[in-house]
Amino acid sequence: MKKTRKKYLMILFLALSITILPMGGVKAALQANPNTHVKKTATPTNWMNNIRKMEEANGAMGLSESLNSDLTSKESNNIDVHMMRATEYGAIAILSASGYGNSKTLQNSSIKTTTGNKTGVYFTGNNWEFNAGGLSGKIFSGVNAKYYDKYTGSSSSARVGDAFGCTRWHSASNYYWLASDHPYFKRGEGGLFSFANDYTGEYNSLCRGVAVCGVGL
Repeated sequence: MKKTRKKYLMILFLALSITILPMGGVKAALQANPNTHVKKTATPTNWMNNIRKMEEANGAMGLSESLNSDLTSKESNNIDVHMMRATEYGAIAILSASGYGNSKTLQNSSIKTTTGNKTGVYFTGNNWEFNAGGLSGKIFSGVNAKYYDKYTGSSSSARVGDAFGCTRWHSASNYYWLASDHPYFKRGEGGLFSFANDYTGEYNSLCRGVAVCGVGL
């Protein structure tokens, strides 16, 4: 009798939940959507555009956002999805090398994450990844500047948090600064702190998207 009563109460609770909850208020759901599929490798410009378009109607996030020509949102859905900036990558790398991170290099770690366990951010240390950052005036034409980090042709323009000043940390083997004909940053091959420059969007590499949640985004 008690089991039957509990079952009825559960059914009643579910029915009331479906009736009362404002289903129209559900803003996002992660889903596979073939018409927003992005290849595993692409140019930095394509990554920038396609990751931002994940918020659009029929995009991978299940949202109904509209974008301006500079890729900013026309409305606020409290979510901002964008290509990982150089400073965001740097923050992850620095955390990995801290006392809270992976005590081993990625090359020598059995679980290749920033923490050394399954809760961390996965990196192989063997692949280049584009970051949203590069030579000022040469990258991401027409895109709002909040979506990428700008640098000069001198490594002195590196800033706190981007980890470009951490040359050779954790056995990183590559460190090639920007040039006018190589204005985009790519990172990760040869170690988490490795970085190099790339041509003006002619070549394909991997990339990561970042989702930020907050009021007004």
